[in-house]
Amino acid sequence: MRSSVVRVGMAARRGARAPLAARLMSTQASSGGGSSSSILGFAALAAAAGGGYYYYTNQQGAAPAPAATASDASKVDVAAIKNEIASMLEDENHDDGSYGPILVRLAWHHAGTYDKNSNTGGSDGAAMRFEPEAGWGANAGLHTARAILEKVKKNHPEISYSDLWSLAGNTAIEEMGGPELPFRLGRKDKPSDCKALPDGLLPDADGRDKKDKPADHLRDIFYRMGFND
Repeated sequence: MRSSVVRVGMAARRGARAPLAARLMSTQASSGGGSSSSILGFAALAAAAGGGYYYYTNQQGAAPAPAATASDASKVDVAAIKNEIASMLEDENHDDGSYGPILVRLAWHHAGTYDKNSNTGGSDGAAMRFEPEAGWGANAGLHTARAILEKVKKNHPEISYSDLWSLAGNTAIEEMGGPELPFRLGRKDKPSDCKALPDGLLPDADGRDKKDKPADHLRDIFYRMGFND
């Protein structure tokens, strides 16, 4: 039996505006990239969409990192790339039959490192391609999402990884019945020798040092990115 994620995705492609997919990947995933029962599923969806929108509205004009590589906007066909991502979402051999949730989780973890105080992290950089970020416990299983998008990157080398990962999250949300999301090219890929971000920027399912008040832990994470209640 197909999961609700796949059924919702199919309904969306038939033109129905189905409810948002109920099951999303949590921050702390299993090593195989499978499902988790964490309550952070909804936070993943919110941050994937909100993080992309935050970049869209607030990050324009930020100084590029040295030796960063941007998309060639004159050559990027966003619609064609979205169609290619959409065509890859369903796979009966993966988890519940859809790559949609794990692509949302990739986009969320890609954006969720942002720190408004230092203006570091966020959806610019795609540093999860490299260690140590690729090996963070919070990013366990996301090698699967990065691997399937590598096929798209090969077909469309003109788009940066940073733009591709963000676009993949948007596309997955839309294909699973969510709203259409704004998108703008311009995120740059950092080089392999870029300064590594500190671990601990993403939320823990158990509330980390606030296990008795996990909501406060979430507030710490999201307030740092510029969100509030």
